[in-house]
Amino acid sequence: MKPAEHPLVIVLPEAVRADLVAQVRRVSYSAGAVILAEGTLSTDFFLILEGAVEIVRGDDGVATLEAGSFFGELGAQDAGPGYAMARNATVRALTAVELGVLDEAAFTAVFRSVPQFRDAIHATSHRQA
Repeated sequence: MKPAEHPLVIVLPEAVRADLVAQVRRVSYSAGAVILAEGTLSTDFFLILEGAVEIVRGDDGVATLEAGSFFGELGAQDAGPGYAMARNATVRALTAVELGVLDEAAFTAVFRSVPQFRDAIHATSHRQA
């Protein structure tokens, strides 16, 4: 899927959607690759465009996410200048995955200014917890 077709992006007003999609960086990982490691500092936000990932805390698998899902929202929320939250889980590719990556600034701008985006993030985050 293209970033503009991701369910989280579709809810955005057209002008915001176009701006956000222009800032998405596409990255690929092979099956088994660690995308994020628990305890590391990172502020990126990830849209799953193709494939599936597993979320692991400690030694426990807590979720499997597929294309159309997202992860990294807690670490991407701006905690202020010079701060980054340690990731609370490891994310590993179960299959080959294609991700759309937003940096903290792009994520925060949309998160703060577009209620539909913020509401979708909160609704999904609460279900995954």
